[in-house]
Amino acid sequence: MRQDPTRNDDGFTLIEALVAMLLVSMIVISYIGIRTSALLDATQARNWRLAREIAEEKMSELMAGAREVPPESGTEMRIDRYPGFVYKFVIGEADVSSLEAEVANSSVGDDTKAGERLDWQRQRSNYQRANTRGQSASEYYENQQQSAAQRLAEKAPSATEFEEVAIAVYFPKINPKQEGDRDALLIKARLSTLAISGMTPKQAQAIATAKGQGANASAGQGSGSAPNGGSPAGGASK
Repeated sequence: MRQDPTRNDDGFTLIEALVAMLLVSMIVISYIGIRTSALLDATQARNWRLAREIAEEKMSELMAGAREVPPESGTEMRIDRYPGFVYKFVIGEADVSSLEAEVANSSVGDDTKAGERLDWQRQRSNYQRANTRGQSASEYYENQQQSAAQRLAEKAPSATEFEEVAIAVYFPKINPKQEGDRDALLIKARLSTLAISGMTPKQAQAIATAKGQGANASAGQGSGSAPNGGSPAGGASK
């Protein structure tokens, strides 16, 4: 009688060996997939944590007046110790609103209905702001066209006058759909123009006197309210 060539009397058949190898391969691949997913989740969590820490650090610096010159609104700045991370200040209600819209719209991507809902919420927010000032929506919009930079240049820094400020931190997106996709986290606060300027009350007073604006800066730093928000992108943004 001829012997089956696939049969090994001392152990597994060839088919049994192949099945065993297949099972081992499936287990290893599954383990690698779980581990990769866990690493991606950990990296994403780390990125969001760093983004919030950076945003709060930069806002704290601004609130404390710990800058030699006011931040340049709308300019992205790199963070050398964290490759791929950049941050941006914006000053003034109009610019803050635009930045919030940018972050929110990039977070919803191609979701048209979500984008329309965000636009409606933004318009309602602008209407409410106009209403609190006793203005129409068009009057409010026209008044917001004067940039915060102009207002800061025209008036001496003061501990009793405030501007809305936002900081957005952008960082690499995990599994981007296209090159250049980024996540972003945004926080905002209302800060005194004295804190934004980075000047001491004495320096601000000298400028107020030179501009003929009288006692424009109070004795305190008057930094303003604590940061709020923490609006994520992708979670919220690009």
